[in-house]
Amino acid sequence: MLKLTPQQVAQVAQLSDQTLRHWRQVLPPLAGLNGYMPCFSPGDALALLVVRHLVKIMGIGVGALAPASTALFDLCRTTSWPQLADRRLVIHVEHGSVTLLVGDIELAEPAILIPMRPFADQLQDAWASSFPPVEQLSLQFPTSVSSRPARAASA
Repeated sequence: MLKLTPQQVAQVAQLSDQTLRHWRQVLPPLAGLNGYMPCFSPGDALALLVVRHLVKIMGIGVGALAPASTALFDLCRTTSWPQLADRRLVIHVEHGSVTLLVGDIELAEPAILIPMRPFADQLQDAWASSFPPVEQLSLQFPTSVSSRPARAASA
């Protein structure tokens, strides 16, 4: 399975090294992922993009998301991107739960509805741009000499 280094996951998730370091202390699913070795999964990068949006854009404190982070990271780690991209997540910050939205549901309590398509697309774009374009190599064929077969004499 593909693993990313802390530097790679920070770049893909558009986080500073300091932010990722802090989040690794605050968010339980990231607590054991330390050092410079590849230890982050692509699902971790997807979950970090969601957390980044909730913190940086929506103004929710990362500490408030800590209880729901376990369910978010588990879901992103175990569900394929194409399946998640076409779904929406419901995050109940107060209860610390995250569920995939199936059909229409009536919410009895405040919750955050997250369409996953923008995050999956963002991750795909970041993933594609992290690899340098491969230039077409010219094909070098060795020279070869072929002889024509002798014609058979007709009788």
